[in-house]
Amino acid sequence: MSRRRRQPFRFASLLALILFGALAADFLLFVHRAAIMKPDPDLRADAVVALTGGSGLRIAAGVQLVAEGRGERLLISGVHPDVTMEDLIALAGGDPSVWACCVDTGRKAGSTLGNAEETAAWAYENGYDELILVTSDYHMARSLLVLQAAMPDIALKPWPVRTVIDPSRIWSDPKSLKGVFLEWAKWRVTTLE
Repeated sequence: MSRRRRQPFRFASLLALILFGALAADFLLFVHRAAIMKPDPDLRADAVVALTGGSGLRIAAGVQLVAEGRGERLLISGVHPDVTMEDLIALAGGDPSVWACCVDTGRKAGSTLGNAEETAAWAYENGYDELILVTSDYHMARSLLVLQAAMPDIALKPWPVRTVIDPSRIWSDPKSLKGVFLEWAKWRVTTLE
């Protein structure tokens, strides 16, 4: 191959390497931010919303926040229509008095965008100005973007929960690597929309 023909190939290779490096760095920064994310122990708001998905840890955290008086009600967004309140209680546990008085379920959402629409309708209907958002640590960045777009005048306060997909274990747990990588890709697409 002549020198003239090799130059565009080298340039394209260098460009691809730079792009790959930038994407890898972006992914690693996303992982790092998710892995070090911790809830603020002094957090309070008008109400709490927990997004379903994975284990019952998100729901359990939401129930606990209401039990501690950090919000007056809890919306569990994205509950499958076939799941009963008894199923949720068995899955997440928590204070029975909170379940009896202060838990609402949203059953229409099947995605984060659906969670945003469901949460916005509930928050506006109840006149809330601030919500604690409970979801997995690796899911928080995209959830905040999507929910804030649906209700720009409502303050969202993150309450990240560590779940089975653990951003601090991506190098030792293939399930965590896959889950966090897919969430990073969705987050990155959302930031570009």
